Amino acid sequence: MDPAVAISFTGTILLELGFPLLVAWFLIRRYHLSWTLFLYGALFFILVQIVHTPLVLFTQAPLSEALNAAIPNRTFALAVFAVILGLLAGLFEEIGRYLVFSQFFPSRNIATSREHGLLFGAGWGGVESMMIAGLLSLTLVAYLFSASPVLASLTPLDPLVSLLERLMVFPLQIAFTLLVLLSVAQARPLLLGLAILWHTGVDALAVFLGVTSGIAVTEAMVAVNATLALIYLWYQRPERHREDEHQPQSAIR
Repeated sequence: MDPAVAISFTGTILLELGFPLLVAWFLIRRYHLSWTLFLYGALFFILVQIVHTPLVLFTQAPLSEALNAAIPNRTFALAVFAVILGLLAGLFEEIGRYLVFSQFFPSRNIATSREHGLLFGAGWGGVESMMIAGLLSLTLVAYLFSASPVLASLTPLDPLVSLLERLMVFPLQIAFTLLVLLSVAQARPLLLGLAILWHTGVDALAVFLGVTSGIAVTEAMVAVNATLALIYLWYQRPERHREDEHQPQSAIR
């Protein structure tokens, strides 16, 4: 066992757990909100994944075999497979968010304001990061107590890849959330379509590039999209749009 690997895993786990909470704390303090919206975001992400994840797990092997049998070109078959997986993620998560903002928020008298969207998105992306941290914790335990040669070959850089990816995916999840929230608040369904397409594109490229080009190219693609997400979030920050907020603020403060 290499102590540096164990330290790297431990630091990564703590950051993947703590970073979303730190962002949520900042939003709550800045916009005078409560943790309830963060918890709602986490809860609805989990509810969506209860349906989405088993569907992918049970269908991806038969789907891959069917595509390889129907499409002689393996690269093209992989591309179709990646698009299907990406589209499933985009449809499940963005339509799930849409239903929350169009049905659940009004039933709880929660305004579809940018502040609420940011905190809800932090909960949605935050619990995803925390779940990955949980999986890494299991890997760390296995590394500490298993004699597996695969685990023994891990380096201190390996856990950091997971951390880098979570730090990049987190703003993407918040950007997707804000797009869908604004599609409801402003009655602009094209924004929902844009969120679905963007989410589909990122996930599809991650699957395709992960197989064909390796992890460095894949993470570079995610980094570009994360940068676009941060630019969008900066442009949509509530301070720039105070005059556009027509709905009364929710009792959840």
